[in-house]
Amino acid sequence: MNKPLTSLPTIYPTEIAQKGTQVYQKISKQIEKNHLGDFVAIEVESGRYFLGQTQIEAIEKAKKSFPTKIFYLMKIGFPTAVTFSGYQRPLSYGSIL
Repeated sequence: MNKPLTSLPTIYPTEIAQKGTQVYQKISKQIEKNHLGDFVAIEVESGRYFLGQTQIEAIEKAKKSFPTKIFYLMKIGFPTAVTFSGYQRPLSYGSIL
């Protein structure tokens, strides 16, 4: 039987980010040496972390130990796990592109 929504824990994204950042700062020196560019999934309540060469690998490892938790994900040695960019064609006045 499904659990009602009221049984879900209340944890806010900002709280996950704050706790995850604190854990990452504690472990960064030891994991950046051998895992620069890899990903780390951090379970913020326990402080346990899981490494992977991809985001999916790190999350899958974490889910094996904590199947119902939400994780803080970082790309090791980088300020964010992912970035977004786009391309816009330059405007050309006087002709149709």
